[in-house]
This record gives sequence, C-alpha cells and structure tokens, in this order.
Amino acid sequence: MSRNKIKKAGKILKDKENHIKEDIESAENALTYWRTVHGKVINEFYKVVLAEVEKINKNANVVQRLKRSPSIIGKLKRFPKMQLTTMHDIAGIRAIMNDLKEVELLRESLKKYGKEHEFKNYFNYITEPKESGYRSIHLVYKYSSPKDPETDGLLVEIQIRTKLQHSWATAVETMSAFLETDLKTGEGQPKWKKYFALTSSAFSYLENTPQVPNYTNLSREDTFKQAVYEYNYNQIESNLSAFANAAKYIIEKQSANDVYHLLKLDIEKSMVIINSYPLDCFAQANQEYTKLERENTDNNNFQVVLVSTESINKLQSAFPNYFLDTEEFIKNMEIIKTENKSKK
Repeated sequence: MSRNKIKKAGKILKDKENHIKEDIESAENALTYWRTVHGKVINEFYKVVLAEVEKINKNANVVQRLKRSPSIIGKLKRFPKMQLTTMHDIAGIRAIMNDLKEVELLRESLKKYGKEHEFKNYFNYITEPKESGYRSIHLVYKYSSPKDPETDGLLVEIQIRTKLQHSWATAVETMSAFLETDLKTGEGQPKWKKYFALTSSAFSYLENTPQVPNYTNLSREDTFKQAVYEYNYNQIESNLSAFANAAKYIIEKQSANDVYHLLKLDIEKSMVIINSYPLDCFAQANQEYTKLERENTDNNNFQVVLVSTESINKLQSAFPNYFLDTEEFIKNMEIIKTENKSKK
C-alpha cells in the first residue's frame, strides 16, 4: 500500500464526520495494514532493547505495543500538520527501570544503534517534564532497510522511565479511563490535572529531578503539602482503590508459544480479557484489534490494546492501567503523606 494512500487514510480518520461509511472503512483497513507493517520493525527493536536492558537489570520490564486507533486519531486532530506516515510512536517500546541511574545507562547504551538506524529525535521529559506532569525519556529511530521498501523509513519510539514515573502514568491512565477523558494530553477537569501535575512534581523531589512547570516556585515541603491536600480533597485513594479492588481478568486463550496479547478492558464490569497469539499470527491479532476498535467506537467503557512482553506473567506489571491496578501509585503517595505529616 502506497504512503500516499496511508496519508489519505489519516486525513479521513481525523475527519470522519465529512466522509461516507465506505471511505471510513477503507481508511480503517489502511490503518490496520500500517500497524501490521510496523509490527515487522518493532520486533527487531524490541530484541535490541531487551538485550541492553538485561545487561543492566534482568528484572526490568520491557514491553512493546501498537498505538490504539483512538490515540492515533486524537493525535492527528491535536496536531493538524501531522500525517499518519510521519507519526513516530505507532510502534512503541517501553522499558521500566528501577531508578534514574538505570534509565541513564540504558539511554546511553541505546544511542549506539543510531549508526545502524537513523537516530531521529530525543525527548527528555525527565529533565524537562511536561506541564501535565508526564516524565519519561523518548528515543525515536528511523528504520533502515533499503531492500524492503515497505519497512524502510518506518519510525519507532523507545520510552524509558523509572518505576516511580510509571506508577504516576498508570494512575493517570486509569483515572482517565473512568473519567472518559485523556488527562495526559490536557483534557479533563482542572482539579484532576492540577492534582496529577502537583503529584508528579512531588515525585520529582523523590528522584532529585527538575520540578513540573507551574510548580517550580514551590518548595519541597509546600509541594508535598499541596499534593496531599488535593489527594484528600479529591478522594483519590478511595477512587483508585475501588478500581483496583474490583478488577478481574480472564485468560481466554494461551499457549507456551504466545508472543502477542490482546488486552480487552471492560471498565463497566471491571474486567480484562486476554487473548494471546503466537509470533506468526501477528497479522491475525492486528485484524482482530481493528475489528474490536471498530465495534466499540462509541463505547467509552471499552478499551483494547495489542501488546507483547517476554512473558504473560509480566503483563500486569507492564500495563497495570489495563488491570485497574494502581497499588504502586498509592504506595508512593504514602511516602509523600508520611513526609508531609512529619513536617507538621
């Protein structure tokens, strides 16, 4: 499928209201194809990242995922000049490391792969956190494969973050699911955005990194005090605990050779269903991914994502938001609350 056809599909998907059903379905099929092509590339990068991570910490978590259609369309709408062919995070790999030292070691070890595949971009949202409070390191590579025009030039994004940063992102995504909004991209009520930005700034003190914009004028003590106040005022613990306690999951299909996992979250029922697929069934998994997204376009209580990990047992620690698991975040908030209490 030509890149021009992919570009056209992106334009249709971000403006569905002005296109007929047949054009929309054709565009969705083009997106399925585009994600499938990225699957060929993401596997190669995943092996590279996993090998480098294991040199640093064998227990660290490395996962890969293909970006969800709603996220792709939302991004195209937020950035009108962006095209589907130039979106750099359709294929994403995430490494969750213990601490900042491990994050920095991995970042440096991955830079050498910029010789084989073009190193396109580097975003350090740890030293320069976003206003939302999002913190992570992003490395973007352009895949080089002159003999395969289909994959040559595709972009892959590698995210590196600490466990603490991951716990914050998990809580944001879990709360976003229940609020039916996307707090990470600036949507939602101001009170929720304020709380999570403040809390990320408090977490940055625990890691000795720069504070979140709009809160750099606050001292450590004042940041903790305000974060705890917002935590209690908005009943964050009771909300997140209720989500975590209610979550159940069912593994419908699994074998020793499975590599890909389709996570289906029914928020209303607090249930996640997992379907797993072997390596040679990636195209089938991606088609099912698109089918489920298409069937649940208007259902805000349903989310689906296609991911891969070394082991199905690592799914919950890698994607806790799909299991409504915010226990780690609540534990980290207790650190903030304990220090705040000691200052009184």
